[in-house]
Amino acid sequence: MNFNEFFAHHRRQIEGLFESSDAARWSVSLEDFARAVWRGVEVPAAHEGAEMPALLAAVRATDLALALGCARGDEPAWDTFCAQYRPALYESARALAHDEARARELADSLLAELYGLEKTETGRNSRFAYFHGRSSLKTWLRAVLYQKFVDEYRRESRLAPLDEGTAEPPARQGSVSAADDRRYADCLGEAVEAALADLRPPDKLLLSYYYVQELTLKEIGRLRGEHQATISRHLEALRKRLRVRIENHLRKVKKLSAFELEQCLDFASRGVSVKLEKALKTE
Repeated sequence: MNFNEFFAHHRRQIEGLFESSDAARWSVSLEDFARAVWRGVEVPAAHEGAEMPALLAAVRATDLALALGCARGDEPAWDTFCAQYRPALYESARALAHDEARARELADSLLAELYGLEKTETGRNSRFAYFHGRSSLKTWLRAVLYQKFVDEYRRESRLAPLDEGTAEPPARQGSVSAADDRRYADCLGEAVEAALADLRPPDKLLLSYYYVQELTLKEIGRLRGEHQATISRHLEALRKRLRVRIENHLRKVKKLSAFELEQCLDFASRGVSVKLEKALKTE
């Protein structure tokens, strides 16, 4: 069944969902709403007649309408989403990361993907495009956040599949002595300070707002005249650039081996002693 046939057969029920969802408030048309519903309830042709009314009745119409509004770039929809879901998103991120700074980065990165900055003909290139109302928006957000956390963990840890026949992963090799630990910590601190020193003043100020003054993305956006999603994207790009610079400094300046580099970066997960307020000070 194509979309036109689907819409013709179930128009009355879809219109009821549309009216109850308040989709018009977010500048979502009936046709756009119906197409999203159609993508979300697709079933094998043999079961369309029997199952479709029940599937339509189970659609989370209000959540779907809000997600469609956000995907289209409707600012009131985005503001409503942030007010209703951002606190729960941060809470879920903290439960996953067990670290406040890491949790903020994780949640803010997802918020940027949800908002989307690249515009398309129908709106923004937003991750909301993958939500079709089969579950609640809150449940879907938790699942997406968890998958993002797992993906980030695998990427950062450079996990590789175990060799065939390996019963368990090899134990992580620790540092040889407390003196080594101190040396690695000092190396990392020096590398972080060197990487921060090379930043442009606007980038330093942005990091200072977020990590030293602990302003929210919305507060930073007001100061800089930018949307909070734009701020989140800037922060994510800065973190990636800093990591590359830190690794290069450790490898080229401190002359660390691959093993020593991994040991050094291990301190990043435990915190490194750097006076950020001084390192991020702009003249």
